[in-house]
Amino acid sequence: MNRRPRLIALLMVLLAAAGAVWVFASARPAPAATNAALEIRWHGNGIILQGAVRDAATQRALVDGATARLGGEADQVVDWLDIVPAALPIADAASLASLIRIGQEGWHLQRRATEGWLAVQSPGDAQSTQASDLLQRAFGPGVAIRVVPLP
Repeated sequence: MNRRPRLIALLMVLLAAAGAVWVFASARPAPAATNAALEIRWHGNGIILQGAVRDAATQRALVDGATARLGGEADQVVDWLDIVPAALPIADAASLASLIRIGQEGWHLQRRATEGWLAVQSPGDAQSTQASDLLQRAFGPGVAIRVVPLP
């Protein structure tokens, strides 16, 4: 019995699977593409966490905050957070997780080296003021915080 056709077919399947994995892995946007060290977006009944954090505990706090915001729907959380010891510090991960929980559809947060901004529907409302306070606690006093209207 000639096993060669089966081996060729198996090799083709393995190559196709490896190609699919490569395509999906390379489709992930790099954090540097937005020039943000940390980015959070609330949209489409989901939350995207992207960038770098210093440790697994911070990563877990942010993912847990997003999961809580979505009523426990962990599959709606896109976690593209890399653990990089040299990442920008988060002074209070619990405050950032609280901010994630109160976030609304369309909100967009970016953290850079010396500043952080949060785009919201109504920058002057009570929820945005609370978000600004949480953001300042999360990033610490040395980081300039801005709450801006959504584009």
